[in-house]
Amino acid sequence: MFRGRKGNGDQAVMEMHGAAPDQAIYGGSAFGHSVSPTAHLFADPAPIGLFMFGLASAVSAGYNCGWTPASIDYVIFTFCFISGGLIPLVVSLLEIIRNNMFAAVTFATYGSFFLSYTFFGLMYATGQFPALVETGLPVEGLQFALLMYAFLSVIFIGLSFRMNFALTALFTCIALAYFCLGIGQTRDGVRVTKAGGYFSIGVCITTWWLALAELVFDVTGKPYVPVFWYPWGNEQKMTAAMSSRRSLNPHVHQAIMNGSKKNLAVDNQAAMPTNGGNGNTIV
Repeated sequence: MFRGRKGNGDQAVMEMHGAAPDQAIYGGSAFGHSVSPTAHLFADPAPIGLFMFGLASAVSAGYNCGWTPASIDYVIFTFCFISGGLIPLVVSLLEIIRNNMFAAVTFATYGSFFLSYTFFGLMYATGQFPALVETGLPVEGLQFALLMYAFLSVIFIGLSFRMNFALTALFTCIALAYFCLGIGQTRDGVRVTKAGGYFSIGVCITTWWLALAELVFDVTGKPYVPVFWYPWGNEQKMTAAMSSRRSLNPHVHQAIMNGSKKNLAVDNQAAMPTNGGNGNTIV
């Protein structure tokens, strides 16, 4: 599911860098990897989304645990709207350009959650929903939405087993946080809501760990911060190294482009029909 087609350009990169499964690691890879031959022309946006999502998770954790005064609720909602919602959605679009669909889907999923949840909170707090003033918050609707996001996180947990343990830990914390927050929407769910806040702290820690891993690799070119790849995920590490912006130089870029063009020419030649078997191709 996460495999990209290997071409002659990829082989050239492997030969020039001597990359091996236990050496190749990041390049947008800790949060999925790109299979686009031109992905290295763009900076990896994943650390931006991860750092901002971690910040929003930490702020929301303080809110859910009751550590912040009610007087700053508007500040928390606004902060989470931008850092946890808008920026991850922008990162998702950039990941689509880099052909990294797994990261694009996950950033869009959780970015849309923060956008919708904080937007509703702001509208409700400012009295934009007069019908809810008397009836109160739609507890059942909020609970259903949170539990659905928890279910989506379980799906991402399964997919993360093709990559690394850090991602598995991240999605596990997210799933548990959403599950607790969903259950905590009931009248007697204060303790469960606080538990969701504690799991949100785990989300913050794991997202910052992943972001730091990619940022350190981008600065130093060395995997000083491990993400603990699964043994069966070696192919993903190799592909990630080949598409890494940090690991490529102009000569390697040219090798990739030459290999891609050669593969395209071979594919086109194989797809062209022949005229009666006489060797003449019909253009």
